[in-house]
Amino acid sequence: MAITREMALEKLKNYLDGKISKEFVHQWALNIVVSNEFDHFKDELLKETIQVLFELHHYGEEEQFDPTVKELEYYKNCLEGK
Repeated sequence: MAITREMALEKLKNYLDGKISKEFVHQWALNIVVSNEFDHFKDELLKETIQVLFELHHYGEEEQFDPTVKELEYYKNCLEGK
């Protein structure tokens, strides 16, 4: 199944609106990031957005990634063409 900007925007909006959890969004993005499809994305905005959603609940060995609401709203605005 091809991932679209609309799908990423829907997840991002739902997260920002409190309709879905950080863990849910992270898991959705993780499934995409580990797929073969992700490496072949030609849409850089979509790829960056998926990466940011993945980082919502990603813990590295020595660091935690946690994009701010302002960063998430930036990607939302970009996906909406603003």
